Amino acid sequence: MRSAASRSLLVLPAMRAAIAVGVLILLSLPIAASAGAPGRLVVSHTPEPGASPWATGMHSAVRLLDGGARPEDPGRRLAGLEIRMSEHFKTYWRTPGDSGLPPVFNWSGSQNLKSVEVDWPAPSRFDDSAGSSIGYKERVVLPLLVTPENPKLPVKLALALDYAVCEVVCIPARGEMKMELAATPMSGPQTPAIEAALARVPVKAALSSAAAPGIRSVTAVGDDRAVIVTAQTPPTHGVIDILTEGPDGWTFSAPLAVATLPGPHGSRLVTYRVVVDSRPEGGKLHGLGLSLTMTAGDEAVEVEASLDAKPPPH
Repeated sequence: MRSAASRSLLVLPAMRAAIAVGVLILLSLPIAASAGAPGRLVVSHTPEPGASPWATGMHSAVRLLDGGARPEDPGRRLAGLEIRMSEHFKTYWRTPGDSGLPPVFNWSGSQNLKSVEVDWPAPSRFDDSAGSSIGYKERVVLPLLVTPENPKLPVKLALALDYAVCEVVCIPARGEMKMELAATPMSGPQTPAIEAALARVPVKAALSSAAAPGIRSVTAVGDDRAVIVTAQTPPTHGVIDILTEGPDGWTFSAPLAVATLPGPHGSRLVTYRVVVDSRPEGGKLHGLGLSLTMTAGDEAVEVEASLDAKPPPH
């Protein structure tokens, strides 16, 4: 199972290779292919208080935000990464789905920085001719939990971000940003936007939780081709989705509901089949660690599960 650090820090060489290929593909497209596309995104060249200058691309712009102190976690400081896109464009979650490239963070130019943890607000699934992708449309703020080497000194953040935005054709992008977090941090004008994004980060939940939304059980199908997930869904009209992540080399389909039963307090117990799309050579489902993010309207939970573990008794 992927750790939070492996999802959020430093540059992967394979990512750089993929972006280079993407740039060559983009440059090979005829100019007429972009006719009628949305115009270039326009942002202010004057930095706002508590924010770095925008680093702009063809249809996107990125900047760092200063969120100030975290009274409940005094050892860390709150920051954010804001990505804005042209109308109809999207960017990708940490696991992008059938197509797309996840953001890759390089903090190596920073000073007095011990670590950065990236929190991910609940994403959406987008279906198109290439399959389904997972991410955010037009704007997203990713909260950053910053741990300094020396908490008595300022943190000088320097981020080189490789990411992609997509409408019909996906466009690799790169943004370089710098911002200093004060040694004595205080809340500022960007804090509300970061806190709003934090409120959309899925809540960590235990397997077999009786809450709705919640994951009741996760088992491997006998033919080793799919996973069966039983979820308790709330009485909501919002879209229900389960985003399944595994170790490197494993990818999974969107969930397909195969059975529904009434649950307590108006909820439903829904059984989903999640097919293995790809796996490493020789990979088996038995004993595999998974992360499942369940979204239900404005609510979301994240559950870690092992396919050979039995859920705790009620």
